[in-house]
Amino acid sequence: MVRMIINFVVLFTLFYLLASTIDFIVNLDEFDKAAALLSKDSGFATRMFALLKVTAGFEGPKFFQVFSYLHGVIAIGAMAFTAASMFKSNEFVAMMAAGMSLRKVAIPFLVAMAFISGLALVNQEFFLPKVAHLLLRKHNESSRQSASDFQVPFTPDKSGALMIAKSLNSASGRLIEPSFLERDEKGRMVRQIQASSALWDSTSQDGWKLENGRAVNILFDESTEQASISTPIEVAFYKTELSPHILSLHRYGQFVEMLGISQLNNMIHEVGAFDLPMLRRHWYSRFASIALNLLAMIIVIPLFVTREPINLSRQAIICGGISITVIFGGVVFMLMPISGLPAIASVFLPALVLLPFALLRTAGMKT
Repeated sequence: MVRMIINFVVLFTLFYLLASTIDFIVNLDEFDKAAALLSKDSGFATRMFALLKVTAGFEGPKFFQVFSYLHGVIAIGAMAFTAASMFKSNEFVAMMAAGMSLRKVAIPFLVAMAFISGLALVNQEFFLPKVAHLLLRKHNESSRQSASDFQVPFTPDKSGALMIAKSLNSASGRLIEPSFLERDEKGRMVRQIQASSALWDSTSQDGWKLENGRAVNILFDESTEQASISTPIEVAFYKTELSPHILSLHRYGQFVEMLGISQLNNMIHEVGAFDLPMLRRHWYSRFASIALNLLAMIIVIPLFVTREPINLSRQAIICGGISITVIFGGVVFMLMPISGLPAIASVFLPALVLLPFALLRTAGMKT
């Protein structure tokens, strides 16, 4: 188990550094432009320091994203390296000679996979959401501390009210010049709330604290179909479920993959007009992916943990094909909406399909 975890750390570090280096080389011009904004007309040394700072600030947060996406495949690679080393040194033969079943030999690999998957769950809950606003940046925004502010188009909440704003900063949760338009059953605007800016209430998680907020009521005379506007009144708070997270999801589809379970819980309970089944699938997938990783490991372990002579290169190719297909294919399938199936059933369906194959592979091990 310890050897596999060490191999995992080495493989993950090499892969992350390789990917970061390639990304840096391909987008060097964008990083250099961002560094120029920081260093301005300073000397060469300052410019190089700014370039390194910009690059580290852009590539550093990707560590948590890469770990979230690839920990399962890299863990299987670490198992393959560890088991191949043990096979070449005839450790399996010695263990069988001592009366140990190869199924028991496979258990530490599964424990290591469960441990790595648990770390991935911790990363998803506590670390990835904290750097989500950094991961939304483009390369030409690498000198910024968050993705560019974006305009909020007309967005309905669960009560039917519409929100619109000049811009939203997803990192600070601040709206600029927001308007909230409340409507009656006929779709007519009956109340308008405007403010110079608004800050999301991160304590109550149920609305926006308005700065210079003013509201007017619009009254309709049904007999004449004429409308009158009341005198503006001051408003300090507007209750709605349209949080910065939900507004960012409307803007960036991949943002949901960076949210923690607790954040998804809040959004599921107050989801309004957003895609509730999609949020539920992502919630369940955090646990279904652990089952998928373990089943993929069970399926490929007999390729290396065996008493028979094998070609390690051939086994490695087969292992890579199976693990990539099972893990990435399973993740794609579990997040697809399936008509007639609840979210929990569709998400765990790949694991249920793979379970008989995993049991057959385990039962077929020659120990």
